[in-house]
Amino acid sequence: MPRRSGPQIKRASDKENGDDAAATSGPQNRTEAKKAPPAPVDEQWSTSKQGGNVLQWLAQKTSATALAPTSRGAVEYLNQSKKTKISAATAASSDAKAKPTAPPEKGTDKAVDTPLAKAPRSGPAKEPAKFGKRDAPKATAKESTRDIAKNPPQAAPPKEKPKDALKTETRPPPEPATAAESSAVPKPRSKAAPVESPQRKPSDDAVRKLSQLFPAKKANARGAATKPSGEPPTLVATDVPTRPGLKSGVSPSVSTAQVDAPPQRRVRGRRRDDGRAARAQQRIEKEQEEARRQHEEAMRTDAEYKQRFETMQEMQAAMQMSQAEFFSKYSRQETLLLNHVVAERLDMPVILDLIDQHDVVFICTDTGSGKSTGVSKALLEMSPDTKVVSTQPRRTATIAIANRVAGLRRECVGEDVGYWIRGDKKGDDQTRLWYMTSYTLLLRILQNPTELPFTHVVLDEFHERQPDLEVTVALLRLALLKKTAHFKLVLMSATLNTEDWEEYFAGLRVATYKQSEPEHPIHDFFLEETCTLLGTDYQAPPRLVSRGIVEKSTVDKHFYLAQNLILFLNNCSNPMHSILVFLPGRAQVEAMNTWLRTELSHRVDAVPWHSAVSLSEIEAAMKRHIPGRQKVYLSTDIAEVSITLPDVVHVIDLVLVKRPKISKESPASIQYPPLVTQWISRGSVAQRRGRIGRVQQGFYFCLFPATQITDLHAYSQPPIENSRIDELSLHCLQVVSNPVAIFSLCHGQPLAEAIASSMNTLTQLGCILDAKDPLFAGERVEEIYNHQNESWSRMIMEAAQAEAMTDIPEYQYTFIGRILQLIPVSPQPGMLVFFGFLTGLESLMILAAAVTSSLSPFSINTSEGRQLHFNVARAMEETENVMRELCCGLRSDIVAVMKATLLFRVEQQRHSDNVQTLRQWCLQKHLNYDKLMAIVDLESHIKFELAEFMPFRNIVEAEKLLEQLDKLASMVAVMTNVAFVAQSLEVTSEGNAYTNSKEMALGLFSDLTAVPDIHSPSCLRWQEGDIIIPVQLNLIFDRLLASFSTAIASPKQFWMSLLLFSHRVHYATFSDEEGTFHVFSLSYGGKERYVEVDEIAGYVLLEFRRKLSALCGVLRLTHANRLLFETDLNTLLGSYALQPLQDLQREVITALVSIFNNLEDMTADEVEHDEDDLDAVSLLSFALPTRAV
Repeated sequence: MPRRSGPQIKRASDKENGDDAAATSGPQNRTEAKKAPPAPVDEQWSTSKQGGNVLQWLAQKTSATALAPTSRGAVEYLNQSKKTKISAATAASSDAKAKPTAPPEKGTDKAVDTPLAKAPRSGPAKEPAKFGKRDAPKATAKESTRDIAKNPPQAAPPKEKPKDALKTETRPPPEPATAAESSAVPKPRSKAAPVESPQRKPSDDAVRKLSQLFPAKKANARGAATKPSGEPPTLVATDVPTRPGLKSGVSPSVSTAQVDAPPQRRVRGRRRDDGRAARAQQRIEKEQEEARRQHEEAMRTDAEYKQRFETMQEMQAAMQMSQAEFFSKYSRQETLLLNHVVAERLDMPVILDLIDQHDVVFICTDTGSGKSTGVSKALLEMSPDTKVVSTQPRRTATIAIANRVAGLRRECVGEDVGYWIRGDKKGDDQTRLWYMTSYTLLLRILQNPTELPFTHVVLDEFHERQPDLEVTVALLRLALLKKTAHFKLVLMSATLNTEDWEEYFAGLRVATYKQSEPEHPIHDFFLEETCTLLGTDYQAPPRLVSRGIVEKSTVDKHFYLAQNLILFLNNCSNPMHSILVFLPGRAQVEAMNTWLRTELSHRVDAVPWHSAVSLSEIEAAMKRHIPGRQKVYLSTDIAEVSITLPDVVHVIDLVLVKRPKISKESPASIQYPPLVTQWISRGSVAQRRGRIGRVQQGFYFCLFPATQITDLHAYSQPPIENSRIDELSLHCLQVVSNPVAIFSLCHGQPLAEAIASSMNTLTQLGCILDAKDPLFAGERVEEIYNHQNESWSRMIMEAAQAEAMTDIPEYQYTFIGRILQLIPVSPQPGMLVFFGFLTGLESLMILAAAVTSSLSPFSINTSEGRQLHFNVARAMEETENVMRELCCGLRSDIVAVMKATLLFRVEQQRHSDNVQTLRQWCLQKHLNYDKLMAIVDLESHIKFELAEFMPFRNIVEAEKLLEQLDKLASMVAVMTNVAFVAQSLEVTSEGNAYTNSKEMALGLFSDLTAVPDIHSPSCLRWQEGDIIIPVQLNLIFDRLLASFSTAIASPKQFWMSLLLFSHRVHYATFSDEEGTFHVFSLSYGGKERYVEVDEIAGYVLLEFRRKLSALCGVLRLTHANRLLFETDLNTLLGSYALQPLQDLQREVITALVSIFNNLEDMTADEVEHDEDDLDAVSLLSFALPTRAV
C-alpha cells in the first residue's frame, strides 16, 4: 500500500501575504504549533494534491454547483407581524388571494427504454446459471463404463479416443476460457444440476425382443421435439449390460440409434407416438428454415430491420466488453474476515491539537475513516477530567457506536462509555463518554443551559441538520459567544459546506481538518454503464432534476433495473459479498423484500432496514451467514450514516429519497407535510458511495446519468424548512419566552407559515398563553418554571431583536404545556395524557397516547407460503374482521388497537420467554409483533417521565385495563376525538365498492378534502353524514389520505364532546319566545364554529367545565406538594375548598358517562352567528381559589 500523505495546513495570514507554501504535519511542526499562541483565525486543513475525497470525486464529474435556497422564515415571521400591526393602525386593507400555480407538465422519462417500461408482473427474468471451474460436472463410474464400451482395446491406442466415439453428455461442453479469464476472472455460480433418479436397465433378452418387435423404429433423443434448434437431436448412448464374448456393451441385435437414445419416459395409459414426434421435428426445421430465409431477405431489402439488427449486435458486443471489464475488476476482490478491525486513518494528534487551540473544529473526512468512533474515544482517553457527549441523528446508530467503542475499550456499555436516548439509558454519573441522539442532547441543554456538564460536545453526521440539531447549534454558539459555558465544539461530517458555516461562527476561533485517503478502490457504474452491463437499451433521458418532481414511471423503471442488477450480481459474485440497495421509502423496501422472498428465496438472504426495524435485527443480520445465500440489505436513507457493513461489496443506489416537502402555495402541506419522492443531493451520493471501500474494494451502481450529476443540489435542503415544529416550539419555551427568537438565530430557519401554524396549534390546545392575554396572570404557575433560565431568555431575546430589528411578543407555557414537554409524544397525543388526569383513567389514556403516536400494528397476512398475487381485498377483509371483533362495538380503530395491545400484554405475561410463540399469536391475529413492542415500550417511557412530575394510579395488570376499556371505551373515543379535533372531517359522499371507493370528506376546521386510505386496514366504513376523526393524514397531491380513524354518526355527540373538553370556549346566553338558549364558539386551525344548545344542555356544560377547573387546581397543588403524605395533602386541599383528587376524578367520569347516556334529551346544533357578542369565557383554568384563613 502506498504511503499515506500527511495533511497540510494553510493559514489565513499566509493567503493574505500570497505565500502558498504549506508546512507538513511532522512532529517538529506540531511542536512548533503548540508553542505558538492561539489566535482567533481560521485554519484550513486539506490533503495533498495526490489525495482526494468523495466530494472531489463528484467535482470531477461536475462543474456547476446547485445550492438549495435557504429559508429565513423566523425573521420573515417577525417582520410580517410588525407590518401587520402598522397596516392595521393606518388603514384596513384586504389581502388579495394568491392564484394557485399550475401544476408542472408531466414529462417523459427515457432513461430506460421499453424493456424497462414494460416490466412483467412476476419480475425480471432469471439469468441462466453458468458453470465455472469449481462447478464443472465430475465423471461418474457409469460414465467410465461408457468410455470403455466406446473404446475397445484393438480399435485404437489406449490413450486416444476414436473420432467417431459416441457423445456421453447431453449438455454441451463449456466454452474454453480466454487467457485473461482462465486465471483471473471468477466464473459465475451455477445452479445445482437436477439429479435424475437412476433408470432401471432392461435385460439383454428384453432388448433383443424389443428390436425384433420394432425393427423400423428409431428412438428419438429425450426432449428433441421441444428444442428450438435446426440441427438433428443429439443421441446419447445407453448403458446396456455386456454379454460374455462381446467386445463392447452394445447388443448386436439393437441398432445404433436405439443404443444412442436414452430410455424414454412411458406415458401411462397409452403408447408413445414416435411418428408424431418426427413430424413435429420436421415442422420445426421447416419453420426455422423459413425464418432464416426471411431474415436474410429482410437484411437485403429492409434498411430499418437491418439497422435494428446491427444495433442489437452492437449492444451485445458492448455488454460483453462491459462484463469482461467488471469481471476483471472483481477478480481482484479480497477475502475479508468479519472480525477484521478497521484501522483509523486519521492523524489524531493533529486533531487533538486543533481542538485544544480552537473553540469550534470541523472534521471533514471520507466515510469509514474512523471519526465516529476514533475522535470521541481519543478525547475520552486524553485526560481523566474530560467528559464528552457525541450525538447521532438516529437511535440505531447511537446504540451501535456506543457498543463499538465500549468493545474497543474492552468494557461493557454503561461504564465509562454509555448511551442515552429517549426511553432507554445505559450509564450513570460516572460515565464520561455519552452517545446521545441529537434530540436527547437538546432536552438536556434546555433543562439548564447555564451549567453544561460536558467539556467536549461532538455533533456527528452534522450534514443531516435535523430541526433539533439546528436549535442545539444555535444555543451552543450563543453560549460560546457570551462565554456562559466552557466547552469545545466539534462538528463532523463527510460532506459539509464548511465555508458557509465558518461565517456563521464568526467571532470564534474556528479550524477545519480535511483529509481524504481512500483505503480501497471504489468502481463506479452510472446509469449508462449499468444499462450496458445488463444489455439494456439506454437512451439519454431529459433533464430529470429540472422537472421538479419524480414521476412514478421513473421510480418503477429504476426499481425494475435494480431487480435485474440484483439478479446479475447474485449470479456472478461470491455469496459472501453482500449487496446494499438504497430505496426511496419503506413501501419500496417491503415491495423489494416480497419479490426477493418469492423469486430468490433459495439464493439470497433479504434484510429489510427502515425506521421500524430494531437495531438488534440488523446486528443479528450482520452476523448471520447462510451458506449459498447472498445477503441483500434493503434500506432507506437510514443506512447512510455511521454504521459500517464490512461484508457489503456492492451498493445499488436509486438516487431517490422520500422526505417531507412544504409548499407555500399549499396550506395543507404546512399542517401535514407530505412525503415526496425526491432526488438526493450530491452530498448524499457521496455518503451512500462511502458505505463501501472501507475494508475492501467495492462497486457503486448509481442509477442516475453521469452527465446530469451537476443538476443535483450540492447539499440537501435543511429539514427544518420542511417540518412541523409544534413539539420543538413547545420545548424551546423552556429557555425563551418565544421560540421564534431561537429560530431567528439558527443557520437554517423554518418557514414563516410553519411558525404561525405552530403557535396557533399550541395556543388552541392550551399549551401556551400570550403574555398580553387578560387571563395570563392567573394561569401562570410559578412552580413549573425554571427561573435559572431567565437570564438565558433575556440574552436570546436581545440577540433575536438585533437580528430581526423588531419587537418579539412573549409567551408562557401552561401546566398543560409542562406535562407535554415531559413526555416523548407530539402535542395532540399528549393531550390524551392530560385528559387521563382529569378523568382518573391515567393508565388507559397513557396507552391511548402511545397508540396514537405509533403506526397501526394491524397488517395484511402475507406469509411466505402464499402466492405473490393473491386477493388483496379478501386479505384486507380478513384483517378488518379481526379489528371489528376488538373495537368494543364502536367504529374506532384506536380502541381496536388498544384492546389488541392489552391482549398482547396478557400473552406476554403467559409466554414471557418464548418470543416465537408471541410472534405466532400475532400472526393469527393479523398483528405485527415489532409494532406492538414499540407501543408497549413507548407506554413505559411515558409513565417513567411522568412518575417524578405527578403521582398517579399506575395499573400494571393488563386484565384490569381490559375490564376498564370494555366499560369506558366510548369515553376513550370521546377524548380521542377532542385531542385530534383539528383533523376532523365531514363525509359528503359514500361509495359501496371497496376497490373503487368514491368516499370524500371535507375538513370541519380546515379547507381540506380527504378520502379514506384503502390500503390501510380499518374497522369502519365511511357513510354520508359521518364525522371522521383520523389520527394519521398523508397528503398526496391535493388530497389527504385518512387512516387510523374514529367515526361518529351523531353530530350532536361530536359538538358536545368539544364543548366539554376544549381548553377555551366563548359563549353568551340569549332568550326568545321559545325560551333560553346558549351559543358557544369554538376555534381550531384558524377557523371558528358556532354551536347552539338548549338551556339544560348549557347548564350541564358549564357545571361540568367548573368541575374540570377545580380538578385542574387540585392537580396544580398535588404537583407542588407531591412529597406530602396523603392526609396532609387532603388537609391542604380542604383549605382551598377542594376535594381530594380521586374523589373529584370519580365525580368527573360519572358525570361524563351520564351526559352521553342522556344525550337524546339535549339539543346541540351548529349555527351561523355573525355578531361579535359572545363575551363570556369558559377556561379550563389552573388559577387557585381563595384560601381559607
